[in-house]
Amino acid sequence: MNLKKIISRMKHNPLKGSVKDKGIALILAVTSLLFMVYIAKEVSRDSLTEYVVNSHELNRLKAYYAARNGMDIALLRIKIFQQASRFPLPPAFAQEIDQIWKFPFAWPLPAPPEMNSVDRENMDKMMKESFMDATYTHTIEDEGSKIDVNDLISPSKTLREITKKQLLTIFERKVESDETFRQEYQNFRFDDLVNRIIDFMSEVNESAGGGGKQGFFTELGQGYPPNRGFRTLDEIRLIPGMSEEFFNILKDQITIYGMKSINPNTASENVLKSLDKGMTDEAVKEAIARRNDPELGGPFVGSKPEECLADFKKFVESRGARLEPEFDQIPMLCDKVINFRIRSTGIYGAGAHAIMKDITAIVVDLNKSAAQIKTFIDKEKEAANPNQNPNQPPGGSGPKSPPAAQTPLPKGSPRVVYWSEN
Repeated sequence: MNLKKIISRMKHNPLKGSVKDKGIALILAVTSLLFMVYIAKEVSRDSLTEYVVNSHELNRLKAYYAARNGMDIALLRIKIFQQASRFPLPPAFAQEIDQIWKFPFAWPLPAPPEMNSVDRENMDKMMKESFMDATYTHTIEDEGSKIDVNDLISPSKTLREITKKQLLTIFERKVESDETFRQEYQNFRFDDLVNRIIDFMSEVNESAGGGGKQGFFTELGQGYPPNRGFRTLDEIRLIPGMSEEFFNILKDQITIYGMKSINPNTASENVLKSLDKGMTDEAVKEAIARRNDPELGGPFVGSKPEECLADFKKFVESRGARLEPEFDQIPMLCDKVINFRIRSTGIYGAGAHAIMKDITAIVVDLNKSAAQIKTFIDKEKEAANPNQNPNQPPGGSGPKSPPAAQTPLPKGSPRVVYWSEN
């Protein structure tokens, strides 16, 4: 066999080509398998991430709508209270209807310990049929009995003076009761601070403390002072001289949605203390204890503001309060709550994975607030013209005007003037 034939056979040897192809195929197979495993892993990870994100979003929606459901029920309770309070009720029963909005509410409904097993099973069945797998709670508080800072520019002189006095009393009591605060601020002019609050809202260019007011607000830039009432409580932080410490002292005692009166049956301890420098801690604590306990006398009563004031004043003076003459000018209402703060909290899940949503709303009865201001203005006019009977036409001695008809309750949900979601 010659050399050419041997080379020709080697060139067409099937074994040589088969080994080469098998090696390449193995490499391609392993590479393809690794590539598919990588793709499957990435797809699984993306799918898991998408699932977790969508699941959390769904849980947030459940928590949010649970809070909305709690808010809707709270608004319904206030509407029922508004309707019930318009009926002529005996004084004792009139206080009881406050429980329509006072008691806290939660879902699922808490079962009382004395409930029997049959009722408990029926209650559990009812809750399961509701398809509500989230929980919520809501509370309703009296917002109107706080100090309304916007009353510092009220058309009523009485409201302006009383509001300023209350704000100053808050700081004066803080100086007296807190040694650290007194050492730092005993020489601070809180009267100037309150004047700056008035200047922020007042439409006149003259400062409440005298002189021009523009110079106090130059650091805030153009557009200040805005010469209008506060729209949020946080705006009070802009007042020159208003430190965070001062704001924290005020924030739980003030509002911009007041009812132009103080209800001694719902006002907080600090608000009651701010009514007069002579109001002692013991008198306030006993007043709160009385209003919450029928055996101690129960809530303060009085169908008219002066009767409510007289009942409250008589009690605190009997407990050691030494009130100034100006105390008699404080507007009080014992049987009316017209402005409310609602906080509804929805929760879905448990433990570290629970999701919570808060909704806060403030309900205001603008008609009653306006009527209250008109009452003060009429009294001031009557005091300025004692010979003029406000119930008779000017210059005449005709019959008294009939009492005004009660304003119809607006249809639909109570008027919400503030809404915040967190």
